Amino acid sequence: MIGSLRKSIVEELLKICSDREALILKRIARDIFGDDFDGLCDCGALTRSRVLKDIAVVDGDLEDTVEIVRRDGKNMYFSPADGWVGILEEDIALYKVNFGWLVRRVMNALDIPERCEAKVILEDQIWVLGRHRIEKQNTPIAITRNTIDPAVFDALKDFLVNHHKSRDPALVLALDRNLPAHLALPGQNVLVRLEEAMVIESPDLKINTRMLAGKMGGSVNQDGFGSGYRNLVCNGTSYDFTKKQAEAIEYMHNAGGRRHQDEILAEINSSQNKLLQVFRSRGKSHPAWGEIIKNDGKGNYWLEL
Repeated sequence: MIGSLRKSIVEELLKICSDREALILKRIARDIFGDDFDGLCDCGALTRSRVLKDIAVVDGDLEDTVEIVRRDGKNMYFSPADGWVGILEEDIALYKVNFGWLVRRVMNALDIPERCEAKVILEDQIWVLGRHRIEKQNTPIAITRNTIDPAVFDALKDFLVNHHKSRDPALVLALDRNLPAHLALPGQNVLVRLEEAMVIESPDLKINTRMLAGKMGGSVNQDGFGSGYRNLVCNGTSYDFTKKQAEAIEYMHNAGGRRHQDEILAEINSSQNKLLQVFRSRGKSHPAWGEIIKNDGKGNYWLEL
């Protein structure tokens, strides 16, 4: 069903996860997911768990809990006022979030290869993903749920104390929608809610790895120019320039539009005949050439950042 998983679906699944057993009535799930419900079942995101054995009903002016039984191949309950009353399957069938499926989707969003498998530390509560790259950092990653439950939190702390001391901290992504501000992991281990880590602007599930790298204490370069235009970070890529290249970049940046290469070369006092020669060394063009330095083939150049 789902190639690129919509962020709105993940958000709804996380709401269901806030239930201790991660269960939801079929009728409510259909209301929430609409046309996506059948697809979520087909791909394994939601699995049928069990049916309710009793249900609260209003009988006259009273609300009572009644037993559900099978009669003549139907689900029914007995009402003193109306006799045997049929009840729809969608009002008693419970579906559960498939955590194996959800954890794999998170792993995909982190670009963790399909060959890698999560190790279950505590059933439906704690998963260890192994060591994977977050930006430039090789980071141990775990996923947790029901984190504030004492049994879960103790198991998580025990694992971290035994495997991830201060010199090798782990990133723990929590499926919880809310966590107490005072909740802290031992050592330098870092706890981040998955919802907090999702890219807000994206309609699909994407994880802000730059934010996570920052949380882990790594150096995260911000987009923009460095001092003297000698370096630039653009869309996560870093470029370094020589002094003469930096002068050309500065001029084009401040120009704010197209400028002919003759004008640029004159401005930077270059002896070269073509701007490309300024951005070429040892037979190779600068990585920024064609990426952020654009031209129209007629000698006009500008920056696209």
